Amino acid sequence: MTWRAVEAGNPNRSNCPVPTPPHTFLLSLPPLPLVRGGRVRAHRAAAWWWSRGGDTPAAPRRDVPTVLLVHALTGSAQAGGPGGWWEPLIGPGRALDPAKHRIVCFNNLGSFYGSSAPGAPGFPRHRRARLTTPDLARAILQGLDALGVREVHLAAGGSLGGMIVLTLAALAPRRFQRLLPIATTAQTSAWVAGWNHVARCLLRADAGYPRHAARGLEVARQLAMLTYRAEPGLAEKHDARTIGAYLEHHGRKLHGRFTADCYESQLDAMDAHDLFRPLPGGRGPALRRIKAPALVVDVDSDQLFTPAQSVALARALRAGGARVARATIRSPHGHDAFLLEWRQLDRIVRRALRLPPA
Repeated sequence: MTWRAVEAGNPNRSNCPVPTPPHTFLLSLPPLPLVRGGRVRAHRAAAWWWSRGGDTPAAPRRDVPTVLLVHALTGSAQAGGPGGWWEPLIGPGRALDPAKHRIVCFNNLGSFYGSSAPGAPGFPRHRRARLTTPDLARAILQGLDALGVREVHLAAGGSLGGMIVLTLAALAPRRFQRLLPIATTAQTSAWVAGWNHVARCLLRADAGYPRHAARGLEVARQLAMLTYRAEPGLAEKHDARTIGAYLEHHGRKLHGRFTADCYESQLDAMDAHDLFRPLPGGRGPALRRIKAPALVVDVDSDQLFTPAQSVALARALRAGGARVARATIRSPHGHDAFLLEWRQLDRIVRRALRLPPA
């Protein structure tokens, strides 16, 4: 394994559990065969790490428990710090305290922020190399191996990140002590796959697809934003005169930071997600392999991954022998409440950290 720092704090090697600044770095990983054919060569992963002094990616300490965070569809490895997608939950004195836990996040395989992705050297070019959640999970397992992290105290993620968390625990049941899947499901529904199909159609209708599908990507994002939010939350800030400008703003933002083919790769992984079926090369439902205790969290106003799907997920995990607790985020904002309702999320994360281990 080799790693290259992109941004790094001073690696204080004292025994004092004071957190050092977060590290952002690149890992060179072994080639990765994909479930649907093809192989990622020159495989690399972008990663983010925040821990106590003396615990660095180059020299991880064995006595520091690891919290693995997995981002959603268009997120990045930067979970905490300024601009991090879970910034209010991560930091000294917060639910995820780098003085107490090593907090690690990898950029998803196929995403835009530094990991191997469509258009990058070594990534398959043919269309049958569509990604799956097992592909994204195996890339993370390779990253953990490269860092020497053999055991994960808690794995947490929302939406697509929650799908990957569940898949990780199915692929490596003994490695994960606790799970926190939020606003997610064991099996992608026809409803979600239908929205993703329309998003693909918008991308492919752009004359610049796949490399320069600017307007297609903007409109696909506008469509997604409407599914991520619920009407009561939108009505708090927008009306018929302002909603268009709000959607155009978010469309431009994504166009400025993502590409159409990376976006489509993450949609592919989401659509292929089905843990009621065996893992590639395995037997029996993949969910039955999960043994780690889980806190399964839904959002009461979620129109994409409904509370009923969380109920079904919890029931299936219990049927496989896992201990399951439940929690609900109450919010007018819909699916994206897992990125907005910080007080409720603080309590939920602290509760998940205290789950009795398997």
